[in-house]
Formats: sequence, C-alpha cells, structure tokens
Amino acid sequence: MNQFASFRRAKRLTGSEKSAILFLCLGEERGSALMQQLDTKEISQITRAISAMGEVQAEIVEEVMREFGQKVSSYGGITGSVEAARGLLNGFLPEDRVAEILDEIQGSGTGDIWKDVSQLDEKMLADHLRKEHNQTVAVILSKITPDAVAKVLPLLGNDRSVDLVERMVTMEELPSQAIQAIEDSLRRDVLAKAGHNAEAEAEKKLVKVFNKLDTKLFEGLSRDLEEKIPEKIRAIKQKMFVFDDLGKLKANALARVMREVTGNNLPLALRGAEKEVREHFLGSMPARSRDMLIDEMKAMGPVKAREVKAAQSEMVEIALQLAEAGEVELPDSDEDDMID
Repeated sequence: MNQFASFRRAKRLTGSEKSAILFLCLGEERGSALMQQLDTKEISQITRAISAMGEVQAEIVEEVMREFGQKVSSYGGITGSVEAARGLLNGFLPEDRVAEILDEIQGSGTGDIWKDVSQLDEKMLADHLRKEHNQTVAVILSKITPDAVAKVLPLLGNDRSVDLVERMVTMEELPSQAIQAIEDSLRRDVLAKAGHNAEAEAEKKLVKVFNKLDTKLFEGLSRDLEEKIPEKIRAIKQKMFVFDDLGKLKANALARVMREVTGNNLPLALRGAEKEVREHFLGSMPARSRDMLIDEMKAMGPVKAREVKAAQSEMVEIALQLAEAGEVELPDSDEDDMID
C-alpha cells in the first residue's frame, strides 16, 4: 500500500504521520530510545502510523523536514533546515538527544545499498548475477562484503569465477553514473523482489524497537494496538524474540549463547528473570559453574531495572546473531512450553 502517491500528499500529513517519518529516519537504536520518552498514547499513534505508512517518496521526506525548518524560522530561528530543526527539537528534548537525532538524519542519505545486497541470500544474489555481464558482476562483488563474496562466488562456477577475480584485481575507478546505474538496477530488480520495501522495513524496525522496550510499556502498548491494527501487531509479535524465549533453547544452544555474554551481564540478566527461565539457565550449566553463578548473583545486591533490561537485550542479540550464523537453532514461535 502506498498512501503517499504524490508530492502534494505531504501537505495533508497528520502530526503522527510526520513524526513517523522522523522515527523511520532515526533508525531502531535512536528511535527506540526516543520512543521511550513518549507516553503510551503517543507511542500508539506513531506506531500505528508507521505500520500503515507504506512507501514514502524522498520528496515527501524532504518536504516534512523543510516544514520543520520553516516553523522554527517563524519563531526567529536561524535560517537553514538543520539549525531550524535543532531549534525546534531543543524546545522539548535534552541537548545530547537532539545531537543524536540530527547526526542520524544528516548521515542517513539514501541507505547503504551494498550492506543490503551483502545480506541477501547468496542463491538469490547468484541468480541475478548470472544474468549480468562479467564486468558488472565484478563491480558488484568489489562493493559487497568479503563474506558475501565468499558465499556467492562458488555458485557462479569455476571458469566464470576466474574471470571475475581477474577483473576485480585489474578494475579501474568507474564513473559515478555507471555506479549509480548499477545501484538503481539492484534496487529495482533484486532488493525490491527480496522484500526490501518500505512496509517490510517498517515492520522489521518495529520488531527491533519492541524487543528493546520495557516489558510493562510494551504490554500496555500491545493491548491498545491490538484493538486498532490487530493483524499487523500479531504479525510483528510472531517475529519477536525476547529474553524469556531463551528458556526454550536446548541446553547446548543455551550454553553457546552464555559463552558469548560479556562482563557480568549473565548474572545481571538472570537476577531479573522469571524463576522458570532462571532455573533452565542454571540447569544447563555444569555444577561448578552453576554454583559460581549463584554466588555471583547473591553478591550483586540490588540492581537497577534498566541495567537488567540492557543485559537481557544483549543476550537476545547474541542469540539472534548465532542463529543467523547457523550456530544455534531458535525455538519455533508457536512453542508453548517454557523449558524442555
């Protein structure tokens, strides 16, 4: 769905829709931090706007940001969109948060297409590259990550790989117009087909934001949103993987996750865990390691809720990264039992 079909649509955006565009520009890390400063009603309105937004043309984003500049200028602010936006945001946000927002907006550009291409399934990318001239393929391979090249190159065959590597080694700098043409082709013919559209990206971003929200805040927000956009929220919740889901991991997979945890984040995370989840963690460890961890938790004293949440979030991120690398298998989303 694309409800931003023309440039004129920007004139009729609601406040929630304009805020949604700003949050999408921020990215999940800063967007999540900023969202936690809002009340439940505001979060609900902005989340609903993001979920229903669809594709937003670059001209619309520019028009929204230009409006920020015009409004601040009317209050006597400095001419220029960045400074105008700074003046507007300083009216209701701390200075350090304003700096983060503006840094993100100024550095967002059109997105890192080569990062997106590098993260594609290697079979899908190889299917596209087989149709391209070797010089074009060599340019693409020189731009994506080494890990992605190592996965896709063997799929192109030995004879063609030899020619591609030779071209990469001897490649001279190409005109910017040629690079732009290749990027446009990848966006149109590869990324779009792979589901890299605005709606899919918005859903992915909301999954990450919701994973980082305080549990009580998310539960209240979820109840409100399920009344307004039940299908979209259920789809998002099915993709979420939270700390309690670690209690469904098999012992060997859980041990793999625990080995990657830094500092004292393991005892900190378990201090705030549900009893069943904590017992599953402890039951997955050798007796000596388990006793040492219990002693460490007892010695910690009172802990802050936000520190527990941060430690648990790190463990979730570790599990997701290991699953993406194929080193652990995450439980199915419809599994009801907490432990094996």
